Amino acid sequence: MDTAVRFPTTPKAIRARALKLSARMNVEKAFQAIMRNCLDQIEANENGVIKYHDVESLHQMRVGLRRLRSALGMFDEVLSLPMALRQELDWLVSQLGPARDWDVLAGSTLPRITTGLDADAALVRVQHAAADQAVALHAVAGAAVASERYQNLIGRLERWLDERGWRAMQLSIDKVRLKMRIGDFASGILEKDQQRLLKRGRKLKGAGPEARHRLRIAAKKTRYAAEFFAALYPQKTVRPYVNALAGLQDELGLMNDASVADRLLRELNDGNDELKDGTGFLRGYLASHQRQGGGKLRKLWKRFMPLRAPG
Repeated sequence: MDTAVRFPTTPKAIRARALKLSARMNVEKAFQAIMRNCLDQIEANENGVIKYHDVESLHQMRVGLRRLRSALGMFDEVLSLPMALRQELDWLVSQLGPARDWDVLAGSTLPRITTGLDADAALVRVQHAAADQAVALHAVAGAAVASERYQNLIGRLERWLDERGWRAMQLSIDKVRLKMRIGDFASGILEKDQQRLLKRGRKLKGAGPEARHRLRIAAKKTRYAAEFFAALYPQKTVRPYVNALAGLQDELGLMNDASVADRLLRELNDGNDELKDGTGFLRGYLASHQRQGGGKLRKLWKRFMPLRAPG
């Protein structure tokens, strides 16, 4: 039975536009272009989140937020976002994240497990309960994005970006580094990200959920950096690198979804005896497949290891 969360007449979710940095840009100009690209993706999905509670619009807004925070991390050696704005970004992430977790459980993880199984009443009850949770949390996310607090956050980020608010807080050496060409800066970021990812992948065999989660975060940040700076390098170098990272990220994401699903199923089970049999079966199924998995991930890792970061 299809219990994916759906809403009628939903708008098209907006993905990030292709970013075309120029090698002639300095670091500051490149940062502004990257941040603008991320903000555009976030703001373009507001209507889908507020008015339609659209699953994909919420997802793309969260992707925009992750990209924006990743960009801030990449440039944090030369400029810094005020702590108050960082805390407001954390608040927004906290408002959107739970709805996305339940979307994945109700619309992806559970259907993937139950496809081909008999429509057992216990499993159907769990699927409906998960879908109900997703719907309720979409309302929370929509209210957050419609709020004055969200509008203030976006307005303050826009002003900070347009007025180059970081300059008031900078040391002289940082101001000099902001004027350097983006190419040398980008190469340093990509190499650092590559080394961090390789370090975290050394003990992939037998890695537990926490280690795989850390590897997933590293792969995601490395991919974002490669995509941000892609226009600075030959596509024949960038495309295989990004594709390999995407494959790693997808497989690690599926494993992380299973870990999140176990937590959410425990939440459903608490105090609800009607769901006990269904959640127990599903958690056992997920645990069994987690123990058996890993082979595909190791193959993807072996394909990635020989690749060099663009530079």
